[in-house]
Amino acid sequence: MTPELRRLQTILRECSQLALDAKATRTMEIKPDGSIVTNVDRLIEKYLREKLPLEWKGTNVWGEEYGCEPMGANGLWLVDPIDGTSNFAYGNPLWGISIALAQPDGIQLGAIALPELNIELLSERGRGAYWNDERLPQWESKPILHHELISCNDRIMKLMNIKVEGKSRLCGAFVIDGSFTVKQWFRAMYSGGEKLYDIAAVVLAARETGMPINYANGDVFDETKLLKDIYIHQTWKIG
Repeated sequence: MTPELRRLQTILRECSQLALDAKATRTMEIKPDGSIVTNVDRLIEKYLREKLPLEWKGTNVWGEEYGCEPMGANGLWLVDPIDGTSNFAYGNPLWGISIALAQPDGIQLGAIALPELNIELLSERGRGAYWNDERLPQWESKPILHHELISCNDRIMKLMNIKVEGKSRLCGAFVIDGSFTVKQWFRAMYSGGEKLYDIAAVVLAARETGMPINYANGDVFDETKLLKDIYIHQTWKIG
């Protein structure tokens, strides 16, 4: 791993410890859109909004809780401080922290922590993806068998109106399902409805292992068209 990715790993670990320390005193609110937010979501995002632009001059931050700044001269950080907030709020360990650096031509750095599972997934454009500091092997293209696990929910299956191979599973946090797919604990992942900050670190890690990322209609997934505060309105697939 490069020194730059190691720097990001250090910040990721600081956030992981902050979240674990704060979990015992977490409080929960309902946002206007009906989703849950905790004081820990806000704590982690505030920390990253202060820390990342100090370490990487000329960058700005787009996070779930405090909005989207414009692309800086050296990039835009995409931050989901606690992905799987409902799981986190109710004591379920399936949640994580996702950080990625995007530039106009795409995602450059990615860092994911699943603190209660003791898992880190790091990636750097053109330099590979790392699972707990070990480089992940390249993805092997082969058919999905009926008994193999995939990440896909009922809503996505209905929207696609097609038969999906494999056994469907869903963990309640994109960062969990996405990381498990990159690791190949899930053979593939179908999704839709996210914003880029939700998925950016997973997307880079998947690409760095050679996994294809496409929309359901066959178009190649292009995150440069999503570098603004919009939802992904199409179903898309990793693997």
